[in-house]
Amino acid sequence: MGCAKIQPIMTPQEFEADCRANAAGADAACASKVCEVYQAVVTDYYDTMEGCYAACKDRAASLETGATGQCLAKIHKARDTCRDFCNRKFYRCNCAK
Repeated sequence: MGCAKIQPIMTPQEFEADCRANAAGADAACASKVCEVYQAVVTDYYDTMEGCYAACKDRAASLETGATGQCLAKIHKARDTCRDFCNRKFYRCNCAK
């Protein structure tokens, strides 16, 4: 078994560009708010992948309150991209196993 090729770490600038480019059908106000909230996650410091995941989940939970339709879809898309950010930041391949 070999190691899977991992993608390079996602920078906060790349995260923001992706977030703003993928509105998931949400209106501009929703998309902007979601991207701003998640930008705080990707520019913060986390000791572990679990802490990073928890921040992604917490932001989604706070944004989902009262959100519907396409705005909810945008929140879920940003949460998934946030988790991808965490994966890229913390994933280490142990080829010796």
